[in-house]
Order: sequence, then C-alpha cells, then structure tokens
Amino acid sequence: MAFPQYLGIFSKVTINTSLALLETYTSPSAFLEADKQEIIDTIKSTARFGLTYAQNKYNAIIQAAHEANEFGYIIDSNIKRIRLYISFIHKYDEEINSILDAMHELVDANEDTDFVKQIHLIETFKGAGFLSAVSLMGEIGDFSAFSKPKQLFAYFGLDPAVKQSGKFDGTKIQMSKRGSAIARRVIHTLTLQSISTSSKGEAKNPVLRDYYLKKCESKPKLVAMGAVSHKVCNMIFAILRDKEPFKIITPQEHIKQYNATKCDIAA
Repeated sequence: MAFPQYLGIFSKVTINTSLALLETYTSPSAFLEADKQEIIDTIKSTARFGLTYAQNKYNAIIQAAHEANEFGYIIDSNIKRIRLYISFIHKYDEEINSILDAMHELVDANEDTDFVKQIHLIETFKGAGFLSAVSLMGEIGDFSAFSKPKQLFAYFGLDPAVKQSGKFDGTKIQMSKRGSAIARRVIHTLTLQSISTSSKGEAKNPVLRDYYLKKCESKPKLVAMGAVSHKVCNMIFAILRDKEPFKIITPQEHIKQYNATKCDIAA
C-alpha cells in the first residue's frame, strides 16, 4: 500500500538487503531524500554482488519511489507497520538461527553414529545442504527399514495413485502424497536444484537436466518433474544403501558398472 512498486525490485522483499534498506528508509520520500552513496553502500554491504548491481538497484528504487509518491497510499500507520514487521522477521531469524546452531551441535556431538554418517552422505548430493540432509534423515529415521527404492517412494508419497470410486476407474495418475510432506518437499527442492543451471548457464547436474529436458519433449513439465523426483529418490536410496558419497555418472557409466557387478556375482 505504501510502496507497491518496491515489491518487484528484489527477488523477495524479505531478503537481507531489502530489509536493511526498508529499516533505514521506510518510505518512498525517505529514499528520495537520502544520500545516493549511502544507499549504494548499504546494498553493497548486504548483497553478494558488486558495484554495478548496487547502482542498478539504486536506480530502480529511486524510479519506484517517484512513482509511489504519485500513486502510493502513504500514511504514518503503514510506515509503522512496515517497521514492526521487519522487527518480527529479525526476531524469527534469530530463533531459526539458534535452532540451526543447536542442530549443528547435536550432529557434531554424534559424528560416530550411523544416523549422522547418513546425514553427511546426503549432504554430498549436489544441491543438498545441511538442513535438507537433516530433514530428510529425520523423516526416514531407520534406513534399514527400506530394502527397495519403491518402499522409499511410497513412504515419501511419490508413488502413483489412480482415483477410483465404485465402478469408476480414473485415468489421471498423480503422486499419492500419502507419506511425509516434509520429505517430499526436500525431494522437490533437490529436484529443482538438479535441473537448474548456474549463473554461468552451466547445468548443476547435467545428467538429470538432460533427462528432464528429454522428458519435456513428450510430457508436461510437472510430469517430467515427477520423473526427476523419482530419479533423485533413487539416488538418495543408493547413497544410503552403498554408504558411498554422491557422484554424477552418465547412464552409460551406470550400465557399465551394473554389468560389471553382474559379472562379479556370476563368477
């Protein structure tokens, strides 16, 4: 209401750079009256990018501030509410950070346990961080209860389900979503990371990205995403089963390793 044009300047209004600016220059007029270099310095000190990024953001903010002065609904109560919300966000961030610190301490204190070793194995997966690994293992619990990948699919709610009612058989197949919503969210995040590219345009996981793009040629994007999610779940299962860190291998290399294993068993 007070500064609607500001919302599109940053990826999220709640990122550190945005909050630092709004905390100091809460209204459009405050931005317009502020020293240009002070705003640029604030952006540079809180963002990971350089001077050009800071200058571009400054120009966008000033343009938005001019527009807000003409079309915004600026009253003192809105300014106070913005500052109040920012204080709430800072408080929540402090609490979250303290919980994360406690989780790190708990993991560090139990490095010799299989559970923590499994957390570290999941962390080797491209795109998986500490919180993702802990959340996933927290939902899996005792991995020895899963002897096949399909059991893990079902536990996460990634297995297919067809809607049926009486004599009616549905033809639309979707994920059952019967299992752990938290684990499913982590797998979805890892899937998004796996098919994405870096700032330089390089695939973070070339094998899974190629698989996704090939699926998109004949399937809707959501269906292709579901197929990649199954691949990710398969890889997580293999990491924990084999107790080996994650390594990106091509399908050809995978087939070669599989055939070699079969030969060893036959021998």
